[in-house]
Amino acid sequence: MTKNGPNLSSSLTPARHHRFREWIKSMVGLSVNKKSPSVWCPLLIAVFWCLAATDFAAAQAPIDEQVLPSWNDGPAKKAILAFVRQVTTEGSDDYLPLADRVAVFDNDGTLWPENPLPFQLMFVLDELRRLAPQHPEWQQNSSIQAALRGDAEAIQADLMPALQELLAATHAGLTTEEFDRRVRDWLATAKHPRFGRHYHQTVYQPMLELLDLLRAKGFRAFIVSGGGADFMRVWTEDVYGIPPHQTIGSIGPVHFELRRGLPVLIKDPGVAFVNDKQGKPVAIHRHIGRRPVACFGNSDGDQAMLQWTTVGNTPSFGLIVHHTDGEREYRYDKEAKISGTLIKALEEAPRRGWVVVDMAGDWNQLWPELPLQASANATLQGTSWRVEDIEGRGVIDRTQTTLQFAGDGSISGSTAVNRYSGKVTVDQRSIRFGPIATTRRAGPQTMMNQESSFLAALERTATFRLEDDQSSLVFLDSSGKELLRCSPLQKLNK
Repeated sequence: MTKNGPNLSSSLTPARHHRFREWIKSMVGLSVNKKSPSVWCPLLIAVFWCLAATDFAAAQAPIDEQVLPSWNDGPAKKAILAFVRQVTTEGSDDYLPLADRVAVFDNDGTLWPENPLPFQLMFVLDELRRLAPQHPEWQQNSSIQAALRGDAEAIQADLMPALQELLAATHAGLTTEEFDRRVRDWLATAKHPRFGRHYHQTVYQPMLELLDLLRAKGFRAFIVSGGGADFMRVWTEDVYGIPPHQTIGSIGPVHFELRRGLPVLIKDPGVAFVNDKQGKPVAIHRHIGRRPVACFGNSDGDQAMLQWTTVGNTPSFGLIVHHTDGEREYRYDKEAKISGTLIKALEEAPRRGWVVVDMAGDWNQLWPELPLQASANATLQGTSWRVEDIEGRGVIDRTQTTLQFAGDGSISGSTAVNRYSGKVTVDQRSIRFGPIATTRRAGPQTMMNQESSFLAALERTATFRLEDDQSSLVFLDSSGKELLRCSPLQKLNK
């Protein structure tokens, strides 16, 4: 924010760019393109100002008393609303320009649960179980064997070295893109053992509402968590509306190389930086470059971040989520399992004026309502796809290898040489093909080789995912390696 008006440097997002182009086309009949910037640039700038002014007005508007519906009326909710009014009302002694409205959130235990184990550790354990048959050498590794047995005490006895071994076994050697795919596949299938919800749906509804309120009032929200940055950045934008570049976490070493002529980043064993306790203010300084004015945490691991945000920094706001609800979630503070110990920060809260949220008393709803979604099987039924890539080698030009999913659990299509048909079984994001029968026509050797690769890929397929608003269908093997990439021949059922 400048003295003369809103700063437009961050106003142009891809969605807005599309809206600008379509609006100008419809209003003045122009074709907006790079060839005529002298015509459309002044109009586009005018629209920027209009929308930016709308955003600015929204950030200054009075707060609706109906906000934060999942928060019970009480001291915690009143304190949040009072602070937001205080720093966003022009003319207030504590008014903050938009550039200074920075809020930081811990993740585990603050935005989603951290029990029975932190969710990234749940991902690691599921990956160990999935990959163990391919790694007989793991039988000699005591940390991995303890994890596979579910022996939490053995892991806690030498926690950091054990965690590093588990992370190395499940993370190291993957490209960052391969790791992203594994996390997405896990989120699509794995569920919390107690709540029966997918992990990305097991988030605190009151905190989602708080994020929405702060964004509406011009705040930029950052995650500052001890969890792995690469793990969180896969899903934080979809779940919290916090983009990857505003997600700060612990990091491991990576290195750059060219594979098949393409640049990749490879995850290496080890930990380069642990973003916890005193490390959080350091990470905030490195990544954000200014002190936050609002901080939200739940444990002693957030105490330094709360201090950095509030001590000697006025106006500011600190909040601690206290896990007091053993019926709807978990009750703990002093006797947390692996993470979430809350002793020193809780003792310091009254002296610092930090708000302590009583989860049992302050929140009337814990989880968001689950969306009504069609099953994966119903989503694929009646759809047709063209294969665009087989194991990263592309496909022969002017050939069409296709798949058609019927409603009776059958699959058919063309290999580009022969017709084929068979059975397909879909369960959540798991998928199995077979047996597959084909006609017996011969073709050019290159096309026959492609047919063999395609059929072999179907046989090895274990999971699938839909990408880019369902404009790509990707098949993967049990290790998460991409086998086939397809584009739709007709739209999916939504």
